[in-house]
Amino acid sequence: MSEAIFNLFLIRRPTERWLRLSQDERTALLAQINEGLAAAGGRRIVLCNASWCNEGYRSWGVEEFPDFNSWCKFAELREQMEWYSYLDAWSILGTWHQEVNRADAVAPAPGKIYQLFLVKSLTEAYEQLSQAERDALWAKDDESRQSAKIIVMANTYWASEEYQGFGVFMYPDIEAEQHHFAALQQISWPRYMRARTLLGTLWEG
Repeated sequence: MSEAIFNLFLIRRPTERWLRLSQDERTALLAQINEGLAAAGGRRIVLCNASWCNEGYRSWGVEEFPDFNSWCKFAELREQMEWYSYLDAWSILGTWHQEVNRADAVAPAPGKIYQLFLVKSLTEAYEQLSQAERDALWAKDDESRQSAKIIVMANTYWASEEYQGFGVFMYPDIEAEQHHFAALQQISWPRYMRARTLLGTLWEG
């Protein structure tokens, strides 16, 4: 697979093994994982703090790799480091969504609100809509999201039977994100889409 690979990761909490490390040991471990990411040709697109909006996940982020072999190189390094003995985490791979122009994506900026969404499937109610009704539904979704910017948009159906895709939007503030979700409620969006959302703010420092 020669196209770029995106790794979405969600961190529930650090393990006892991590908590027993000294600050110097933690710093060294993080430096090792960051150096390994760069050596594999990867980069971290976004890393968000989610502890303020839920109790299930402390943080989440997305990494990009130039191809599958690059991802495998990084994955092997993590295994050698026993990386996931330090974190209780979950991840999924994806490729860029073919219907979204990569040029439309922007770089993350501090002081914004980030929305991660994972799409499970379209519902039976959606399947029963005519094409015109589907187009109208998506048009209303787009209209209510005018202030949001795309960070990443990925297909995951080739890597997961549970999720079809994931994406990250950046909103100027929490009010803009709330406006979007209020609009989704007006069009009964949950009736047509099985999905989950997690908010975050850009991790700084």
